[in-house]
Amino acid sequence: MSRITVPKDLTDEQRPVAEEIIKTIGQLGGPYGAWINRPELARRIHHLSNYFRADAAIPDKLRLLAVLVTIRHWGADFPWSAQVPQALAAGLPQATVAAIGEGKMPSITDLDEEAVYQVASELLERRTLSDATYRRALDRLGQGVLTELVALVGHFTTVSLTAIAFAIEPAKAPPVPLRKL
Repeated sequence: MSRITVPKDLTDEQRPVAEEIIKTIGQLGGPYGAWINRPELARRIHHLSNYFRADAAIPDKLRLLAVLVTIRHWGADFPWSAQVPQALAAGLPQATVAAIGEGKMPSITDLDEEAVYQVASELLERRTLSDATYRRALDRLGQGVLTELVALVGHFTTVSLTAIAFAIEPAKAPPVPLRKL
């Protein structure tokens, strides 16, 4: 059971932030239910999320690959359930999503996808980025996209940890489940 609920009566400070979030994503649920208790934090995280969704140079398919790798690392059900349908819609193969969900390395043939997978995995698992992985990613993705990729892994670490800390449950099961490791 979730440890937090969206306040029924929003304060004057919370209301405009909540309206902005609802206008963009249709609801004030998930981690936003926690963040709205600090409206300025909710606003800033929402703006960063919007940047990644709409303005980032990293293509959606690569962005969502990194997102799933990050969520899998943390084992966070709520963001997994929210992001899997988007990843499939962006063209990530179901087999890739399933392998990540099972904690296995997917079979990736696209060099850009491989670079994204390696960067996200190394940062999360080893808490470092080897020179070889950095150089390959820089050559494949360019400095700007690589910078966004690192920030994206950090952002979805925040999303995942919020979902875990506040026991935020998904509204429905994702098309590809997240296996508990």
